[in-house]
Amino acid sequence: MALIVLIAGLGPGQSAFAQTPASPFGPATTLMSVDTVGDPVVIVRTPQRPVTVDIEVGGLPATVGSITSMADSARSVQTVLVIDNGAEASGFLDSFVSAARDYVSAAPAGEQISVWTTGGGPKLRAAGTSDRQRVDAVLANLVSAAGSNHMWDTVRGAALDLTDTAVGSTNVVLFVGSVDTESVSTSTEARGAVLAAGASAFVVSNDNPALPLDSLTRLVAVSPAGGFKADSDPAVLAGYGKSVSDVVSGTWLIRFSAENLNTENQIGITVDGTHFSASYVPESITTGRALAPFPVVTDGGLPGLSGSSAKLIGVSMGALAAALAAYALVMLFQNDPSGLDSTLMPYTESLAGDAAGAGGQKRSFSKNLLVMRAVEITEGLAERQGVLSKLEALLERADLPLRVGEALSGYAAITLSAAVFGLLLGKTLTAMVFFTAIGLTIPPLVVKMKAGRRRKKFMGQLPDTLQLLSSTLKAGYSFMQGVDAVSQEIAEPMAGELRRVVTEAQLGRPVEEAMDASAERMDSNDFAWAVMAVRIQREVGGNLSELLLTVAETMTERERLRRDVASLTAEGKMSAIILGALPILLGIVMWVLNNDYIELLFTDPLGKILLVISGVAALAGFAWMKKIITIDI
Repeated sequence: MALIVLIAGLGPGQSAFAQTPASPFGPATTLMSVDTVGDPVVIVRTPQRPVTVDIEVGGLPATVGSITSMADSARSVQTVLVIDNGAEASGFLDSFVSAARDYVSAAPAGEQISVWTTGGGPKLRAAGTSDRQRVDAVLANLVSAAGSNHMWDTVRGAALDLTDTAVGSTNVVLFVGSVDTESVSTSTEARGAVLAAGASAFVVSNDNPALPLDSLTRLVAVSPAGGFKADSDPAVLAGYGKSVSDVVSGTWLIRFSAENLNTENQIGITVDGTHFSASYVPESITTGRALAPFPVVTDGGLPGLSGSSAKLIGVSMGALAAALAAYALVMLFQNDPSGLDSTLMPYTESLAGDAAGAGGQKRSFSKNLLVMRAVEITEGLAERQGVLSKLEALLERADLPLRVGEALSGYAAITLSAAVFGLLLGKTLTAMVFFTAIGLTIPPLVVKMKAGRRRKKFMGQLPDTLQLLSSTLKAGYSFMQGVDAVSQEIAEPMAGELRRVVTEAQLGRPVEEAMDASAERMDSNDFAWAVMAVRIQREVGGNLSELLLTVAETMTERERLRRDVASLTAEGKMSAIILGALPILLGIVMWVLNNDYIELLFTDPLGKILLVISGVAALAGFAWMKKIITIDI
């Protein structure tokens, strides 16, 4: 316990990620794409032309080739300028136009620029062109529209209008100053269109609290190397155009080669001192979250726990661990001076001395005071919660020679060990919670499966047992002699239960009570009915042998009926299992293949609502199907 607390206490600390934190429109270095189709190339965004680039594939150095800006490459750079010229944004239109014109004037000569406006509905003002004068003239002549802002319709339409798109070469710059109340498209649909185009989204907005800032920042967050800026000063907003253009112009293609490129999936890239660790899919283009940058934990700590609070938690847990360790060391070698063992010590000293030999007296670890007290505490807790008798019955049914306290103490130890293992292996809170859930779930499932398997075997042996018992009675045995004889002939678990019945009867317990206890222990209604028949016959008289044969035949027919029902409902059970597991498995597959697509269910408010509704509906459907195919006999 002390070791576990000490390990957890050492966890909090500073952590750093491989990727440089992105700052909107600022001098950030960002990994955008790893393209291994044809000639492999890495696409990064950094303000200056990279000087020093090192690439490793699978831990082995790769050969770095040419470094080319996206504007000078064969790939077409496309940028869409979406300007809010709705009536409510008229006070910011001049600032947006000024920023857009600055963007155009600073953009590389070959960049294809198109202009869309949102006022009164989506309108394409200038199709994608590299003619700067034409685009500048369109921007200079923009006026406020009479209608309202149709921002999401315009963003979605502009993204869908793009062709030959690719990450790093496609950009959407949105200038927004008013609330969208007219769009038919939702923010999710617009965001999906931008993601499908692989576009980097940049948003320049006023800081009106009525604006859907969550949706706008979400649009930026899910796009590769985008940015967001909001300000109430029109002059400040007008200056963001060139800043966006500088970020877009700082897109670089770094060519490289590696012999193990198609046999590995891990790549390390260092650009002027900034390091990225990522995964890629061979012979494909890997972008966005699919690159899965791995966090580099500098102090072995847990992400999210740092600073003074983390240090305080670490010191507190370390002090607690030290106190527990000291207590454990003191109590480890201290025997319990009370109890039956102490009372019987004078009578067992000679035997203990003989068993110890020259090496000293042997002492069972189970007699250690600390362990005994832990068992007593857990048993007391289980008794107060009213689950002691249920746990005892479950352990007996599973044929596990453990006290409830011992089982619960072992269960707690397994759970804590799983938590520490997850912490050491994954070094994250998520991994620790995941392994803790496994430690909490697996032991009860194992015990229940073992108990269910043993009970099922017991039920299958019951008809043969009654027939054998009937035969012994016909041969002249008494009832107790017959039970004893059958216990020696039949296999486990029936043999063990019958031997226990014989032993309890020999110790003075009525045989009917001993058999009733066995039926309750094995949770067997059939055996309980057989015991009831035996009790009635012993009270009123009759041919017990014939009665046992009749009961055995009835149970055989019931077992045959159970198996017939199981065969008839097997198709329904399999359908329920497949339909119940299909959404989960399909979700996992989609998460692996297209993380950006499926993650909307966990991040978008509407996605969360739909996820909860579908989960409840799936559970209700599964419960309904289970109810239909469950037939009691």
